[in-house]
Amino acid sequence: MNRQDLLLQSIRKKIGDRSLHDVLSEILAISYDAAHRRISGKSKLTLEEALTLSQYFSIPLDQLHSKSGLLHCKKSVSVTSQTELASYIQQAVSDLQAFQPQGTFYYSAKDIPLFYTLGGNLLTKFKWYVWLNLLAKPEESKAFHQFYLTASVAEQAQHLQQIYAKATVHELWNDSTLNSTLFQIDYYYESGLLQANEALLLLADLLQLVQDIERKLNEESTYFLYYHELLLMNNNVLVENERLRKLFVPYTMISYLVTEDEQTLIEAKTYFQRLLQNAKCLNTAGPKDRLQFFAKKKQRIQFYHQKIKESIQE
Repeated sequence: MNRQDLLLQSIRKKIGDRSLHDVLSEILAISYDAAHRRISGKSKLTLEEALTLSQYFSIPLDQLHSKSGLLHCKKSVSVTSQTELASYIQQAVSDLQAFQPQGTFYYSAKDIPLFYTLGGNLLTKFKWYVWLNLLAKPEESKAFHQFYLTASVAEQAQHLQQIYAKATVHELWNDSTLNSTLFQIDYYYESGLLQANEALLLLADLLQLVQDIERKLNEESTYFLYYHELLLMNNNVLVENERLRKLFVPYTMISYLVTEDEQTLIEAKTYFQRLLQNAKCLNTAGPKDRLQFFAKKKQRIQFYHQKIKESIQE
């Protein structure tokens, strides 16, 4: 099978029930007969036509061969400043818009899912502060009260949050999912970059988040939470709908690689399904298991709350 046939085969998989003749006619601005000649192999696609189709359907031309082991990825914007952060969020919105309104997310949550840090509260500010602070040069580190999110970042963040809120979501948690943020609050408080009142307010936001997730579990039919204390999470995210799939793989603090490679996505979906089978679904677990899960999270938050309170009194 030549590369033109492979390209057309890949397009067929992406367009579902739509006519390939109609699709080529529309995108390439050619007649129905001209589209038929290209589909039948009587005419070759021009380089410009092949590039147009490749870009439109996100099909890399250099991957149109039968060799295995090669993977085409797109990388997100590198983030070291708020300007780059706004571009990063804007790109994430662009990557995910195609999955509205019936997308499904599978999220292996090593940390609190990114989409919970976009609401505009103090916890939102803190998580972005941590990420930017860790990516900055040591001499550029600043105290938390000196850090502000720009309006452009906040606006783009709301768009990204809405995509996740409207989707069907399967989140996999272990104990580190919440603990990593607790450790960050404790670390920056002990280092003097976070004031006591700020730390207590962050813990209150974190408690509110846990309570909101508990409520979602009881009220929403499109949110599923899974827990396994031994599973190692990696913040990978698989997103799909009836037509598309994408896998997001982090490679730095928040930057990610995204691929639409068919075989990789099949393997990733199989992997997520096995994780779900081995984890405990709190939606269907008994009331005791659910209460124990959330009670444990609230106790961890209370532990750090009490620790900071006691340090103030010393």
